[in-house]
Amino acid sequence: MKLKKVTALALATVMVLGVAACGGNEKKENSKSEDGVVELKFPTYLAGENVGATFFLPQVERFNEKYEGKYKITVEEVPQASYADKIKQLAQQKKLPVLVHAPGSGGIDTQWFQQVALANDMVYDLSDFAEENPDVAKNWVPESKEFCTVDGKLICKPLSVLKPVGLFYNSSMYTPEKDIKDMTIEEFTESLGENKIAFQTAENGWTTQLLLSALIANEEGGVELLNENAADKLWDYSDPAIVNAVTKLQKMMQTNASANTVGAAYADAANAFMSKNASIICNGSWMSSEFEKGSEDKWSNEFNGADVKATIYPGNIALVNPSNYGEFWVSNTASDEEKEAAEAFLAFRDSQEEIEALVLAEGGIAPQITYSEDFLTELEKTPLLYQLSESMGEETIYSASLGDVFPASVADVEFGKLLPKLIDNTLTPEQFCEELTKKAEEAKQ
Repeated sequence: MKLKKVTALALATVMVLGVAACGGNEKKENSKSEDGVVELKFPTYLAGENVGATFFLPQVERFNEKYEGKYKITVEEVPQASYADKIKQLAQQKKLPVLVHAPGSGGIDTQWFQQVALANDMVYDLSDFAEENPDVAKNWVPESKEFCTVDGKLICKPLSVLKPVGLFYNSSMYTPEKDIKDMTIEEFTESLGENKIAFQTAENGWTTQLLLSALIANEEGGVELLNENAADKLWDYSDPAIVNAVTKLQKMMQTNASANTVGAAYADAANAFMSKNASIICNGSWMSSEFEKGSEDKWSNEFNGADVKATIYPGNIALVNPSNYGEFWVSNTASDEEKEAAEAFLAFRDSQEEIEALVLAEGGIAPQITYSEDFLTELEKTPLLYQLSESMGEETIYSASLGDVFPASVADVEFGKLLPKLIDNTLTPEQFCEELTKKAEEAKQ
């Protein structure tokens, strides 16, 4: 898939970027209070130290201010690693929250969503919402809207913003002779020298997963393998494109991994980069705010955010998958008043003003809207995001990532757990792929 470049400024932020049947009208915690306000208690991982909380929590507050006296969302912080289990338990207890994160986020796997939530009519049809809010629906990415439509029902709120993902590097430490995107994988590997990469092995191995995705995309047939299996997941990882990519990853992790890689969670990888213990980190442009003035408390060892540069991966690869379940779904057991409040929040989030605010805060592109003049003015004040967009052009190749094709248990747990065995040669690349395949098969059961 190739995304058309609208204008240089419009794309200046292009980067950044899954029980028992539940029925009846049981009493829920979400209810209308004595003063007539409909309150939604929303368990979410976009809170606390999660990077997404920086934008999401203030957005909830803006919504509450706009609908003061009518609707109120109260956020309940749930660690991202625990979110999926909590939702599955609530589903079993017939106590689903009104708003739920879409499959593919927060560890919610598509298999559970399809076989449990959809099969047991737990999901509210948003088709009427779309028809009654054409100003909102027109902002949705077509591929996402199509993917979210199942048997004529709109089961999730589609995406309005795409966030292709690349990498950041510290130009005071790593000075490539040409843009990384213009290199082959072999040229990139050679250019590293003794420079270190901020890898992860804990949690979902996010930063490592991204680089491996780019390595696969650079193999013959790799892009097609990832893109064609994003919808129904990939269960067998013996394809030569994956084995070859894992072989290259193993060498990089043995030669160019930051010293804290084994056991490193995301916060550890970010700290390695922002303490000059790593020259490169793979991440989306939502991390760019960490390098701006006001974030100095996160820096150490003479790190300077002004030294950070951004680009996409060797082979002119950016990682993004527009054909997915979007952002949120609404529980079918919610009362009419609760559904109305939830729809009001979804409409608020996908208003042009909030979409532009999201892009300015986290990066990305909203391909269905025409940006306002105020947005374009503000955009000029974010040079790093502009630099990210400039790394992409008509020839850029957009690929799904491993996070899109792995079943949730493999993406969120098993991948990271196996990485240390790849590093210390306990597993060969072939054996690593065999173990991942076994874990995927187990996830089917």
